[in-house]
Amino acid sequence: MVSRFLFRLLLIASLVSAGVWLYFKPSPTKAEDKYVNVYCWYGLIAMDIIKEFENETGISVRLDSYDNNEVLEAKLLASNSGFDVVFPTVTPYVSWQIQAGVYQKIDKSLLPNISEIDPFVAKLQKNIDKDLDYAIPYFWGTIGIVYNKDVLDKVFPEGYTQNLSLIFNEKNLKKLSEYGVSLLEESVDVIPFALMYINKNPNSGSSEDLDLAAKHLMKMRPYIKRFTSSKVVNDLVLGDTAIALVWSGEAQQAIQEAKEQGKNIEYFVPPEGGIVWIDTMAIPKGAPHPKNAHAFINFLLQPRIAARICQNTLHGVSISNAKKYLPNSILKNEGIYPGKSILKKLFLNNAPQTTKEQDYERERTRVWAKIRLNEY
Repeated sequence: MVSRFLFRLLLIASLVSAGVWLYFKPSPTKAEDKYVNVYCWYGLIAMDIIKEFENETGISVRLDSYDNNEVLEAKLLASNSGFDVVFPTVTPYVSWQIQAGVYQKIDKSLLPNISEIDPFVAKLQKNIDKDLDYAIPYFWGTIGIVYNKDVLDKVFPEGYTQNLSLIFNEKNLKKLSEYGVSLLEESVDVIPFALMYINKNPNSGSSEDLDLAAKHLMKMRPYIKRFTSSKVVNDLVLGDTAIALVWSGEAQQAIQEAKEQGKNIEYFVPPEGGIVWIDTMAIPKGAPHPKNAHAFINFLLQPRIAARICQNTLHGVSISNAKKYLPNSILKNEGIYPGKSILKKLFLNNAPQTTKEQDYERERTRVWAKIRLNEY
């Protein structure tokens, strides 16, 4: 079976060779219709935000939603999608989508609020998009560990430490397995943590290190209930799992929903280090309303708007001055805005750019598939 990564490369190569990739219907020279077609992660932009933009600009928003990068990428690669603004994740998606020519260059003269971008997030993203020419960072957060405190207090009456060993030590997993343990679905979200746990560089491109990480994950494999991204919140709140590797936004949602039911859920970024995720705003080539797209992006870059979105979603936003409008309950929540000691240990996954790096990514994808199938 061809992996999703291999399929992606083959599709990109075929489009480029056919000359399709470079052809997009040009935007009309006449004035744009008063619409903007937005394709965003499910539940991250509330209707009151949409209505305010519409009232302020006279531009109507046609909003559609998705729940994973694969769905977005399939639409972007297959044809001129018709979307004006999309929200792809930086690594690895934005990196190879820029290489493939998916996005048009941002006209920064139409984004006066771009100066509001947080320097920390911008610096990380510039490893992928040097001058932020194609994607503007917006939502951001961490990957860490979320757990049911009541269950862990029961399983470890002698106490436990918030570090990687809680989920990457097979002895601990064996004790927790009857209560449910889950990992994220993609190799890029899990293997770097395994490498850290065995004292290797999380961004290692070494096949030898990958093999060591895979062998360690196979020791863990018997105790993993499922690999999931979309079911983490429900699993934790309903008690189907007790501990999981998770994105920070989903962790905050689980904590909030569990609290309403009298359950005690906690989240932390491992002291050994944590992965940063960044969801961006980009304009596909062939977007039918590029000026309206810039207007929508610039609207979301306003600190007061970004602050409302942060409060609605419990996702960090990359707008520095948004913090002026946020309550202390969010500002002091390190699951949303990590403190300085955590920031120092965060990193962005490298995106494959050279042939050697692409070969490694293909290998990692194959290895991960075997791990999930328990066949490595």
